[in-house]
Amino acid sequence: MRMLVISWYVVPGYSGGWTTVLDLLQPEHQVVFLVATGPCVTRTVEGVKVVGLGVLARMTSAWPALNRLREAISTAALRRAVSRVFSSEQADLALCLDELSGRAALAAGVPYALRLHSHPGILGPEEYEQVLSGALFATGSEENIPGTEFLPHGVDLDRFTYTEPDRAEGVIMPTSLVAAEGPELFVRGVARSGQRGVIVGQGPMRTRIARLCSETSGRVALLPPATRSELPGLLSSYQIGVACLQKGWRTTYQMKVTEYQAAGLFPLVQPWSELARVRPDLTRTFTDELELAAQIDWVAANWSSTLRTRRKNLEFARSTYHVARAKELFARFLERIR
Repeated sequence: MRMLVISWYVVPGYSGGWTTVLDLLQPEHQVVFLVATGPCVTRTVEGVKVVGLGVLARMTSAWPALNRLREAISTAALRRAVSRVFSSEQADLALCLDELSGRAALAAGVPYALRLHSHPGILGPEEYEQVLSGALFATGSEENIPGTEFLPHGVDLDRFTYTEPDRAEGVIMPTSLVAAEGPELFVRGVARSGQRGVIVGQGPMRTRIARLCSETSGRVALLPPATRSELPGLLSSYQIGVACLQKGWRTTYQMKVTEYQAAGLFPLVQPWSELARVRPDLTRTFTDELELAAQIDWVAANWSSTLRTRRKNLEFARSTYHVARAKELFARFLERIR
């Protein structure tokens, strides 16, 4: 099928929504992305056509009237773009990654399905129900997303090469540079450890994180974001993977952890992350920078004894999150509407 994937927020090449959706759809389907908040250009990213609208992210300031006006303009622009691009690309189905995209597809009158990665809450209950009822099918990455059927996260783990290095010499965290992903915690924790590390990513905190890294005397470096195709090669140069997460955050699954497991890195996570809750035997946890530093040093000092755990991590990732399972379930959803 020819799929028009619509998103309000995805950053092509880098976002988890970009990676998981392309892993799910390719190579079985042809894909075009329509991104509301992307640059107002048509470009190709990793071989995929991307149409950007240049819409600014939703406002949260104390100007409600201006917010409503700007959101109305943005909503109308996305609706028109959905209609135009769906027609010009001769798409068979629009796959909407969030509520706002679903609303636009409903208003444009094109056939669409929902693939929600987080719980709804942007639209009011009545409007959300309208979007749900208009969808040919709706899936959620978590089992308790209202109105959706569970389609688990899936990652093409065959893109990663599992290795068993002799020693641990480096720490890495690819991330969005936002408070919820804890980039400051990572930098401060690695700087206190006996290892060197890199933080890889982009986001509104980049200037702050760059300054913080400059204060570590070279122990922690900030690298540009890595694309879906670049990340496997990058991970192969490191042995310890860290995943920070704000306590109470609504989504506790972190795709980077699955990728660490597939590449043979030892994962360090926070106690409230999904891996720590589901399989605490596969990880070690930390709550602050001192604990992170201590866990990094423990793993490095006991590297050879972690081999069995690293192998169990690989087995868990491939049995739980390999995209083959998600592809099979998604194909069943498509069969319903043919």
